[in-house]
Amino acid sequence: MEKESKEKRREVSMAMAADWSTLHKDLLLLISSRLDNEADIIRFRSVCSTWRFFIPNHSLPFKLPHFHTSSLSCYLSKHNIFLIKPPQQEQQQTLRPWLIRIAKNSCRETQLFHPLRSVDSSPYHFPHVLDLKKFSVVRLGADVVMGRYNEDKTVLERSKELLSQFELYQLKIHRQDPTPLGHGMGKKVVAIMQHGKNKETVALGTLNQNGHPVLFHCSEKHWTLIPCMSTYFLDICVFKERFYAVNKIGRTVAFGLDYSVELVAEYVNGGDMKFLVECEGELLLVDICDSHCFGFPGEKGLKLKVFRLNERKKEWRSKSLGNRVLFLGNGCSFSASASDLSVVKGNCVVFIDDAFIPFDNMRCGMCVFDLDEQRLSPLSHYPDYFNLFWPPPEWILETQYHS
Repeated sequence: MEKESKEKRREVSMAMAADWSTLHKDLLLLISSRLDNEADIIRFRSVCSTWRFFIPNHSLPFKLPHFHTSSLSCYLSKHNIFLIKPPQQEQQQTLRPWLIRIAKNSCRETQLFHPLRSVDSSPYHFPHVLDLKKFSVVRLGADVVMGRYNEDKTVLERSKELLSQFELYQLKIHRQDPTPLGHGMGKKVVAIMQHGKNKETVALGTLNQNGHPVLFHCSEKHWTLIPCMSTYFLDICVFKERFYAVNKIGRTVAFGLDYSVELVAEYVNGGDMKFLVECEGELLLVDICDSHCFGFPGEKGLKLKVFRLNERKKEWRSKSLGNRVLFLGNGCSFSASASDLSVVKGNCVVFIDDAFIPFDNMRCGMCVFDLDEQRLSPLSHYPDYFNLFWPPPEWILETQYHS
């Protein structure tokens, strides 16, 4: 009798379970239009064939401009920073997570990169299919990178064919363009995406070769110089659907999709290197002062401070990271909680000397700055942090072998 009762309850439960394949198309369209990273898209497409129809396999990168300059042909690709963790049922074990940058090249091939190094560097050799559905994945950030097409004519034609399928915007930068971007591959470009009823709006922001912010609005299909101030800006990011740029003294401006400009913070006393990072809904400024040394800076060779933007008073205020960890890279900076990273302590800044290329010739490899102790150390002195990076942990490789 009890067995029959259990069977009946199970049948009723199955009957009451929602049939997600019958979800109204308008709702599916609304949900799919708001997915902006590969892990979520993969999971969305895995539900059923109906859901798969709403996001084609080539939906990333989104509608980003395709560049032609007088001397080379470039494309923009979206790079996601993922923290890959074991499946939920295995997280009780002491298995370290893996921090990696994942992107697709112009031929739609998946590539893996160091999360902090310049993407000019070669991708890692990973002869496996990395199936993100098998893991617990935390998306820590994303950036847009300018890359160069393969010069092989066959590959180039295939790239153009694929780009045509993606319906990417075409943008020509002429010789007389008043806002030259320069020819450096891997230039930092940040994007704002807004989803409307009928179409998707994309805007790009970057710093041109003169350190001035420029904006590309897809509705206008050309770059526009933002008339801020006659200063050289060091970093740019997106915060609350506006672009923010900071100069070497900490003066920070914000500009929106309507080209309006606002001074959001004044001078902050510190060094010549500045990085902007969004962290838990706040905009942070990392200020770095070094002794212009070559090689590892030494115990007192580098000072680092973190500030939080007080939007109401328009000033930078000193900030403790608490349980958070900041990562500074060449072209992309992001944050994560110490618990997600499975590290002993937070209130640290992890960075790589590649991040300083625009400022200095300092060569210190990868380092950790402990804000509690005001101490700089090589990454190797922090095994928990060191093991986050390449090579992949054994449990990921074992998953690939058993799949």
